[in-house]
Amino acid sequence: MHVTDPAVQLLGMNPIFAAVVGYAAQAGVVSALRRSAYAPLLGRLTAAIIWGCGGVASLTVVGISTAIIVPLALTVLTVVVAMLALAFVSGLIRPAPVTAPLPAGT
Repeated sequence: MHVTDPAVQLLGMNPIFAAVVGYAAQAGVVSALRRSAYAPLLGRLTAAIIWGCGGVASLTVVGISTAIIVPLALTVLTVVVAMLALAFVSGLIRPAPVTAPLPAGT
């Protein structure tokens, strides 16, 4: 049994299924963390990880070897996570400021 076998069985049937699950996870994370300013970013990151797993599973179903796909996917994931971590630490990414709603009469 390979590491990606459960992902292939779950997400490999149809790439649209992975897209739907990604969007549902994004909505779930955003609604669960709705008070946090980072909720949209974390939701999008969750969806992107699920989409990546669906892409790996779909490529595996097509017949491309996991010996090629998994290292490339892990490299991309590592680079993206490292860049986001550096951006957070250096202060380039900040929460969006919360503005007060406009009065009803304006």
